[in-house]
Amino acid sequence: MKKTWKLRKNAEAVSPVIATILMVAITVVLAAVLYVMVMGFSQGGGANTPAVAISKTPTEVPAQYRISLVSITSTTVKPTDITIIVTPTLTHTGWTMSGSTNLGAGDYFLVNSTVSGTSYTIMLRYIPTSNSMGTLTFTAA
Repeated sequence: MKKTWKLRKNAEAVSPVIATILMVAITVVLAAVLYVMVMGFSQGGGANTPAVAISKTPTEVPAQYRISLVSITSTTVKPTDITIIVTPTLTHTGWTMSGSTNLGAGDYFLVNSTVSGTSYTIMLRYIPTSNSMGTLTFTAA
């Protein structure tokens, strides 16, 4: 048995005006999705938190340690972009730098008045993102 399909004459699916509106709406939605994806990947224009490796060295002054940057993942970090947090609270000096206006390996600060046998944690916080760049925990000798 052979089926025959009846075709409609003059049947249109969507009017040209509605088709144009739908195409514009789809284009706008796709552009918005692409924009959100691109902005999401850049994380706010590149304000990433640099990472640091830090070390401690006792100085000749009793109860004082030199906290040095071993490495840093950015060459554009200024000393004013970093907050030094020592727990429990101790006094510390400002950065002693090796000639550049940006921080780099070898730059250091001093932590004073440590108490023998006390464990200290030093955290460097990057001010633009409020994130930790690195920490160091040690027990004073």
